[in-house]
Amino acid sequence: MVIALIALGVIAFLAIDAYVIFRVFKSRASRDDYGMFMVPGESTVTVPAGKLKVSYQEEYKASSDGDDIDFGVPGQLQVTVTNASNGQQMEIKGPGFRGMGASLDTGSGWSRALVGTVQITEPGSYTVKAEPAIEGGVEPKILLGK
Repeated sequence: MVIALIALGVIAFLAIDAYVIFRVFKSRASRDDYGMFMVPGESTVTVPAGKLKVSYQEEYKASSDGDDIDFGVPGQLQVTVTNASNGQQMEIKGPGFRGMGASLDTGSGWSRALVGTVQITEPGSYTVKAEPAIEGGVEPKILLGK
């Protein structure tokens, strides 16, 4: 009986770990589900109701010091999301509590920061615009995803 309970506990632990790892990698892969464009630039995407995540990425792996990644959304970057059908500009909510946080990630040859999330209430076409040119940026781009 004890061995069965231990085995059941190990199986449950492995299942939870697998789920967490799946969610982490799924989030990484879905950052550009709706599209991507270079900065400066713009793109019109068709999205369903729900959240639209806007991320900034450069093509180099930023250094890190312990738990901190030396990367972030450039201060001069201005991103707007506009409903293409009625011209209404949507609010972009920054990461963290009241937009004061950061969501940073690195991979093989890239660094990424979450600009913010837009709550899409009406499915349809939205125009996302990012400017100005990022001085010193390494192939800066905007990723639009779930």
